[in-house]
Amino acid sequence: MHLRFRALTVVSALVVSLVAGAAAYGQAKKSPPKVDKVYQAEIAAATKIVDEVMKGQGAPTGYTFSFTNHSMKSRDGKTYVPFLLTFDKGQALPAPAAYYVRVVSKENLEKAQKAIAAHEEAVKKAAMAAKLDPESTELAEAEDKLRAEAPILEYAFEDFKSINFANPKPDTLFMLPSAMAVAPGEYDAYILIKESQASLKNKKQPAKAGLLKVALKVPDYTKPDLGTSSIVLTSMVQPLKAAPTEADVARNPYIFGASVVTPSLDFKFSKNDELTILFYIYHVGFDQAGKPNLTVDYSFYQKTGETEKFFNKTATLELNANTLPPAFDAKAGHQLNGGQGLPLASFEAGEYRIEIKIVDKLTGKTKVENVRFTVTP
Repeated sequence: MHLRFRALTVVSALVVSLVAGAAAYGQAKKSPPKVDKVYQAEIAAATKIVDEVMKGQGAPTGYTFSFTNHSMKSRDGKTYVPFLLTFDKGQALPAPAAYYVRVVSKENLEKAQKAIAAHEEAVKKAAMAAKLDPESTELAEAEDKLRAEAPILEYAFEDFKSINFANPKPDTLFMLPSAMAVAPGEYDAYILIKESQASLKNKKQPAKAGLLKVALKVPDYTKPDLGTSSIVLTSMVQPLKAAPTEADVARNPYIFGASVVTPSLDFKFSKNDELTILFYIYHVGFDQAGKPNLTVDYSFYQKTGETEKFFNKTATLELNANTLPPAFDAKAGHQLNGGQGLPLASFEAGEYRIEIKIVDKLTGKTKVENVRFTVTP
């Protein structure tokens, strides 16, 4: 079976704007950029590799990296998915490099495969009919028309850009933050990192590349139930010197308010760390002024053998008209941050579970989330 793929001709950037300290995500509306021949060749080389992998060929392994993602609500009914690519230690990363992401809906792929199979069968019949009656221009034209109507697989998200890696020291991990916006559902994401075609000294040799295929399940935040975004745990919070611009957040989607964070990948923290918990709360009740009235409790449980025991809890966090900024207005789409930070000096080394309990006093709804982490000596 041969798949026909839509060619990538326009590169779109996801722009994130900050409103009153809360993130509101949307797709940038820009005129299509002028693409020169060199840039178009880079796009063609990248998409060809992913096309071949989707048709069953083995993925290139010249560069190895892992994928970690989170999810947040977007205003347009889609889900915003920031993610980190973490490159294995000791790699000499390409400079410049081509970065390409393709996200394909599993449901749409299945439909497209069935449509393509049916189309190929119809083309065979039309070709046979034209062959049996070579004098019939009508049959020949029907075959040509049918061939031109081959189904096209549309992608849920696609992004290409040229990047310059700052090569890390051999014993350190390198992380590349990025993001996508897709509708809720199940997807396969193909992430490609490769040498730039223009940087190749020997144009006859294939560019070194690495491709990672990831199964992605994107949650639905359009449902009216009280809920939260992904919960980010980190000990690396860096204050920004100035209010972030749209360009800043487009470069690094892990900007929360006036700080940039690096999410923990292994959920392991030292006793010397300060643990920061970050998430947004969705679909809360609000009064006529757009103010919610919630409580958030953080309870910590320590694992002891096969069981666990209560360890500690923080003071109840209240989110209401008395504690939120005057400009906060849930009716205007401002997002509610339920974050918390606490030092781990009093925690014994071991495994812990955080129980986050959110109570909406206006609607009577309750939401409980659990996250596990480890404290090292």
